[in-house]
Amino acid sequence: MNCIAIDDEPLALKLLERYCNQATNIQLLGTFADPLEGILNIRKMQPDLIFLDIRMPDISGIDIVQSIKQKTFVIFTTAHKEYAVEGFELDVVDYLLKPFSFDRFLKACTKAEQRMLSTSPNYKTVARQQTEDVTISFKYNYQNIRLSIQSILYIEAFDNYIKIATTDKIYMPIMTMKNIQKLLPAEFIRIHKSFIVSTDKIKSFNYEHVIISEKKKIPIGRSYRKEFQSKMNVLKEK
Repeated sequence: MNCIAIDDEPLALKLLERYCNQATNIQLLGTFADPLEGILNIRKMQPDLIFLDIRMPDISGIDIVQSIKQKTFVIFTTAHKEYAVEGFELDVVDYLLKPFSFDRFLKACTKAEQRMLSTSPNYKTVARQQTEDVTISFKYNYQNIRLSIQSILYIEAFDNYIKIATTDKIYMPIMTMKNIQKLLPAEFIRIHKSFIVSTDKIKSFNYEHVIISEKKKIPIGRSYRKEFQSKMNVLKEK
């Protein structure tokens, strides 16, 4: 999901930026301390989701929600719980009371993703068609490689290299996990500091590991378990 954050408190925006960078299913397009600038960028960027403070100078978050014409999901982020009822009357996805934890942030994001899926009946078909056409490019053995993401089983970190395991070949370009993850669609999720997997290729999983095609067992890192479970729960409902 593409998102933006609007909040007049710089520290709150920094926290949201950090949380968005940790969450693999969220792409932060921008943060805005000026609510009027935020409104302009809602129209310009057309985000799927907005993290929105309520009490701000000049214009409130509630006023902003009422002014949005395109279909955009909203998560309120505020230190003022007295606005909760009014917020939910506007059909916002969730209401995060500051200060909120990363786990609580992930729950709100999962709600937004579920809402997006439920309002898009053809989402699964369209997403699969789009995924089939997606390729990534990188340099390997002095050659420019263009690789279909449909062929990727998993990605593993090796010092300054990464190992891209496909259905018929192994590539080891000089890249970081962070850089390769930016090239991949939402079907790929980081489940360990050393592993990214394609959820389409998962045959089975439990609390500690996933089984990929050809019986490859990959561990799930402790700090990645909650996000992985949330992601798989969303996929079950598609």
